[in-house]
Amino acid sequence: MKRRIITLATAAALALAALLGGAPAATAEGHLGEAYVALGDSEAAGTGNLPYLDLECLRSARAYPEILGAGFGGAASSACAGATTDHVLYGQLGDLGPATQLVTLTAGINNADWQAVLAACSSLGTPVSCQTEYGEAALALADLPQRIAQLVGAIRTYAPNAYIAVTGYPLLFGDVTGTCSVGAFQRTPVKVSAQQAMLANTGVTNVNAAIEGGVDLYQFLTSDPGVGYVDVTAAFDGHGLCDTGDRWISGLVSGQATFDRSFHPNAAGQQAYAGVIAAALPW
Repeated sequence: MKRRIITLATAAALALAALLGGAPAATAEGHLGEAYVALGDSEAAGTGNLPYLDLECLRSARAYPEILGAGFGGAASSACAGATTDHVLYGQLGDLGPATQLVTLTAGINNADWQAVLAACSSLGTPVSCQTEYGEAALALADLPQRIAQLVGAIRTYAPNAYIAVTGYPLLFGDVTGTCSVGAFQRTPVKVSAQQAMLANTGVTNVNAAIEGGVDLYQFLTSDPGVGYVDVTAAFDGHGLCDTGDRWISGLVSGQATFDRSFHPNAAGQQAYAGVIAAALPW
């Protein structure tokens, strides 16, 4: 029995070392870090909600990190539109340090071409293209749990005293019983059927499950109590693009100045994100 326990412990250590093997080098010695650091993609950047604080990353003054940051003297956000887990791992960890108290992370959906899936699963596409893009996205996301676990491990290396809140994504379309209009593209109305919306929602659900699985994997390997998965889907229930309540997600918007808003949480959605994360924190 003792030999089995040692073997399992060794296997776990080797698995963790493999996950962290691709992590970047640690930050400079003596770097204390910011109290609250926000990492991630366009969801965390608040893309689509003017005014922007950073035009390159489309980081908004209305993003959920800016709301949460009020309790920390401000947010140090490196979140950037289009970021994948690798972009976060190798480009967004510089503000972390031993003084960091909170890290929020929203990343993973850009590991696959989710916008291509949305286009295919609408009136712009066909049932065949929808299934094809959906299948390709599923393959691209097959290793997402391992990537999330690796990313969380790197964050913990840089921020040994922080609570790490890893979020999922809201379902875009809500409950659909018929055809739903989701905006326009090049002056052409875009609609989704109930089947297409359900498939897209299932895709987001699978992404969320993979992210949560990555958090679980990291916790299994480390027994780290300072990491938690934050599910935001319930908060957005009734506020999707095809729900009857107020929309917390912007539909497809034409025009160069406004297109980035498409399929992203609006200001109310960013407030909802902040509220769910705040409620999940251990203090």
